[in-house]
Order: sequence, then structure tokens, then C-alpha cells
Amino acid sequence: MHINTARAQVATASDPPASAPAPANVLVVDDVEDNLLTTQSLLARPGLTVLAASSAAGALELLGQHEVALALLDVQMPEVNGFELAERMRRNDLTRTVPIIFMTGNGSDPTRTFLGYKAGAVDFLFKPVDPRVLESKVGVFVDLYRQRRELCERNAKLERLLQLNKTMAEALRKARGKAVQEAHTDALTGVSNRRHIMQLGDATLSDRRRQSLPLSLAILDLDHFKAINDTHGHHIGDAVLRAFCTHVDNQIRPSHLLGRLGGEEFLLLMPGTSLADAEVVLERVRRTLKSHAGVSYTFSAGVTQAGAGELLPAVIKRADNALYEAKRTGRDCSVTSPTPP
Repeated sequence: MHINTARAQVATASDPPASAPAPANVLVVDDVEDNLLTTQSLLARPGLTVLAASSAAGALELLGQHEVALALLDVQMPEVNGFELAERMRRNDLTRTVPIIFMTGNGSDPTRTFLGYKAGAVDFLFKPVDPRVLESKVGVFVDLYRQRRELCERNAKLERLLQLNKTMAEALRKARGKAVQEAHTDALTGVSNRRHIMQLGDATLSDRRRQSLPLSLAILDLDHFKAINDTHGHHIGDAVLRAFCTHVDNQIRPSHLLGRLGGEEFLLLMPGTSLADAEVVLERVRRTLKSHAGVSYTFSAGVTQAGAGELLPAVIKRADNALYEAKRTGRDCSVTSPTPP
């Protein structure tokens, strides 16, 4: 049989003041009921609950239900003595770190003392126990327990804050990436928008000058696109624009860059590509172009190559003039503007 005084202690310590110490449990195991009651009376104080058991079985049951700051174990008990109970506690992950103080009436046997420390004792109390010594030693271990719990709670709080910071940082990183992507991307087609493709053009020209590589570019314009919108509706027109961009992306090199200048007009940057190779690229795009959503469509293009030291606006103007010529001569074709000497 074991006596569990936890319920009575909790009832007397309910609604503690704000300055009350953090709650803690102390396990007392003794087969003599008077000893249990005496120890409980000596240790009674706000925030401290004494769990009393008269056997090892009762003690293990309480340990399975409660976390304890300290275990006071009587050495001489029937069936399972205090040393054996301590060894069982040390084999259990939940109780292996619980400090153990043995209470014994035999303080003159060094062999028993050695066995006690070997079983996991941190200290001994010799009967009859001096109340002042009992209260002092228990108080030390309860204080250590409370400090450890407070440290664990602080660490857990810091860990939660760290994880929250990581989560927020990742969310901000994704939001920033999304904002940058949206700022650079044409919402309808998913290719670079006008501002971004022009920035890429300037950067590509600068890079080409450093590496002495050719840069060809083309302006592509869908033919009779207004008629597609008027005949089939803007939703079909939008679908045709998206399909065209997907098709171009599938036909060009990974290093080539496509952007929407506005409406049905697009700029294709082809770094590291000569004018002759650029013509081949555009012809491949034209030859493989298929109808979309039941709508057949074509495009016209003006293509040129940047000259040495030439700035982007001048190159685009030359390509735009070539596009105008392609439109004038019947559409569904590409016109090449030679690089100025």
C-alpha cells in the first residue's frame, strides 16, 4: 500500500500569490506510515507537494504519474529495498536523472554506504533524521530542480523564438523573391516585362563588350492580332499570347531572353549569336508555329546585330525599322537590318 498526499497538498496550495515558488514534487518512500506522515509534515510548504509511498511498487507508480525534484528512499523495506528501487529508477529514462537521498538507521557500515552510492545516491540521511538537516537538503535539491526547470523553459522559449525567426525570415525571403519576380514578370504571359527586358538588354550589351561576343536581337509582332481579339474575344487573344511565348521559349537557346514590350510585341535578346544564326532561330520559330485554341496566327520580325559600342536604343530602333519593313512587305516573315559599319 502507498499513501499519495499529492491531492491534499495541491488543495492547500491552490491560488498561490504571484511571488509563490514554482511547484515541485518530492517523493518519500518508507514502509512505516508514521515516518511518511512525519516527513510530509516537516516538508509541507507552499509550492511543494510530497508524494508518499510505502513500497517500491507504489513509488514506481507515482514516478510514472509525476515528475519529481528529489526522491527520499528508505533503505530497509520488504520485498524490494531502497537500493533495488534506485537501480530500477536508473534503468528508466523518465527517472534516471532524479536525485536520490537514502534514509537509513545504519550509518556505521561503509559497505552499505558504498552500495548506496553505486546504486545512484547523491547523499544519505541517518535516522533519526534531524528536521533542520532534512529541510536544508531537500531545499537545496528543490531549488536546483526549479532552476533547471526555469532554464529549460527559457531554452524552450528561446528555441521557439529562434524557430519563429527562421520561419519569418523564410517567409520574408519568399515574399521578397515573389515581389522581385512579379516586378520583373509580365503578368499575362510569364515572360520578362518591358522594364526588365530592357534592363537585361543593357546588361547583355555591357557583358558582350567585355567578352567580345556578338549580340543579335529581334522584335517580334503578332500579325493581325486585333482581328483575333475582335473575332474570338480577348480571352482567346490572351491565350494566343501565352501560347506564343511558350512556343518561342521552347525553340530558343537557354541563353536567349524573351520579354514583352507591350500588346502583341516582344523583344528577343540573343547573346552570343551572330546575325546569320539569329535568322536561323527566327525561321525555326516560324516553321514550327502551330494554331492555338483553333486560331491560326503568324508573326513578323525585325532582326539585327549590335555594333561595337552601340547602345540599346539605337539597336532596337534598327530592329523596329526592319519589323516595319516586314509588315509592309506582307507579314509572316523576318527582315534583317545589317549592322552599321
